[in-house]
Amino acid sequence: MDRAQLLDSPTAPILWVIVHEAALRVLVGGAAVMAEQLTHLAEQTRSRTRLIAQVFPFSAGAPLFLDTSVTLMRFTDAPPAVYTEGAYGGQLIEETSVVDQFGSAYDLARAAALSPEASLALIESAAKDYATDDHRS
Repeated sequence: MDRAQLLDSPTAPILWVIVHEAALRVLVGGAAVMAEQLTHLAEQTRSRTRLIAQVFPFSAGAPLFLDTSVTLMRFTDAPPAVYTEGAYGGQLIEETSVVDQFGSAYDLARAAALSPEASLALIESAAKDYATDDHRS
């Protein structure tokens, strides 16, 4: 919660996330948990101007970052870096050519993802579907 408040500062970094549609559709923890998590994501996306969320839809095919989490970091006082994390570990990458490759791949993923507005609508729709499913159980 304390870290989330950092996004409220006018000097805070922009947090731009791309979430694969599978993260919305694969049931983890039950319908109530999914509804709560997706509702929270939608609320945070709506209320925080420095948070941008996009959904990478199934229809866009396999994303370049299918099996890893990627964090691109740009600094005002240091060279950019990338942190990748998979199921069993993570790695900080500072080599400029590799950081540039990740940046290009991320740009392609953003272009193939739904717009922020369409993404928010899909997240809210999935949350509503799970809330409805939970009431039927």
